[in-house]
Formats: sequence, C-alpha cells, structure tokens
Amino acid sequence: MTKLVVGAMNTHQLPYCSVNHFLYSLIRSSRVYRRGLISQLLKMFDNDSTSSSLTLEEQLFVADNLAYFPYQVQDEPLFLVEQIDLSISVSGSTQLQQFRDLLKQHFEYADDDEEIDMKEIESKLYSVSESVIDELNQCLLASKSTMLLLLLKSYLKDVYSLNDTKIIEYDHSESCKITDRPIVARKNHVNFEPKIILDTIKPLHHYDQYEKRQQLIKDFVEFKRHLLAFDNDIEETLHSISDLLPSSVSTSKGKKKGGRTSRRRKVMIDSDDDSVNEDL
Repeated sequence: MTKLVVGAMNTHQLPYCSVNHFLYSLIRSSRVYRRGLISQLLKMFDNDSTSSSLTLEEQLFVADNLAYFPYQVQDEPLFLVEQIDLSISVSGSTQLQQFRDLLKQHFEYADDDEEIDMKEIESKLYSVSESVIDELNQCLLASKSTMLLLLLKSYLKDVYSLNDTKIIEYDHSESCKITDRPIVARKNHVNFEPKIILDTIKPLHHYDQYEKRQQLIKDFVEFKRHLLAFDNDIEETLHSISDLLPSSVSTSKGKKKGGRTSRRRKVMIDSDDDSVNEDL
C-alpha cells in the first residue's frame, strides 16, 4: 500500500498521505534537501540508466509517493513538474520512435500516413509471430514509466491548479520569496489512480491472444496521444505568452524564455504523423 487514509482532515489537507509522508516532512523546509530527494526519486523512472532496475510496480510506488507528499509551497509541485518535463523530453521521443520503427518493420506502418489505420494493422496481427509481439510488448513496456510520469504531471496540475503558463514561466533558480509562497489552491478528494498502468500490472479483464494484440496497439495510440498533448501544451502556452506582450518586450522575453525552455525540450513528434484513430 502506497498511501494512507488521513484521520482528522482539515480543509487544507488531502484525504490521503504517502507512506513516506513523515520522511518528506522532515526535509521539506530545506530547498536543497527536498529538491535532492525529488531528483533522486525521478531518476528511478530512467529505464536507460544502468543504475535503475526498478520494476513498473516499484515505479508506481514511487509515483504514488510523489503524488501524495505534503507539499505546502508553490515551489514544490512546480519543481516536480519541471523535472518531469525534462525527463519526458529526453525519453519520450526515443521510446515513441522505437515503437514506430517496429510497426514500420512488421506492419508496413508509414510515417506519412495521416492516421494509424487500425483496421489494416489488426488484419496483420495474427500473421506476425509471437516473437514479434514480444518485441513490441517489451518496447511498449519501457514506455510505461514515461506514461506514468505524464499521468503524475496531469494529476499535479489538477490538484494544485497549475496552468501551463505558470509551469512554463517557473524557474527553479528564482528567489525563495517568489516561489515559496504558500499553496492556496488545492483540490481535495482527487485520487491518483493511473488506470492504464494499473491495468498493465494487474489487468481486470482476461483477454484472448487476439485481444491482447489489439490492446498492444491501443496502448501505443494512448501513449502517443499523451505525448502530443505534452508537446501542444508547451507550444500553445509559449504562443499565448508571446501574443500578450508588446513586440519589443516579446522579443526580449523570447530570448530569455528560449534559454529556459531549452531545458524543457519538446518531444518533437513528426508533424506528418500526429493524428490517431478517433475510435480509440
């Protein structure tokens, strides 16, 4: 169990707290210590790291703790979201491209298609060998940690009312007076329940072999959809900020923002392949 029910709850308290709630509360008053802990925990989602050997179940445990830590100032969830963005920007595009390359190799999936033709792919699912399906499964499983971070970010944005503009404008190097303001907007009774991850770990339904192959492609489409949303959030927010500023100020701000957002790179999904089957 990764979270505990809070007994006497006041209006500023979430109904759950993490198992490691007390540990985080001991160090959260120090920026250096709490950021160091967050950074180390996020490294556990790096599947390419030789030092990381966590299973998806263990990564879910870590994500659950990150969701329910007792954050009290704005800097805490904003720093976590910033670091999640950095991690996704590095891993997301690689994982997506690897799966797309396998689809092109075994299902003749072309990048210049306007959408993923699910009917055509499904017609070939039975014709490919189990070794191919295992290869696709392993590739998709590696993307689950990134998917978990995407869902954690979405949860934090919802609970702490973090809009995309606030996230883009956040700079962890700013003074404590600016970013250590108390959290005044926090939603209670919002649970962190990443269904797609939970279904991977312990499926609620028993699929036959063909349904398992169908679900494999559907999970890929879902992963791709979340990455597209990740890209679009950054792109649209930068345009909105630029439109609100005078041209002279926008230019100077753009230079400043350029340096900052270079750390939070877009996933860079090819524009000629950014639509998916609406039926999914």
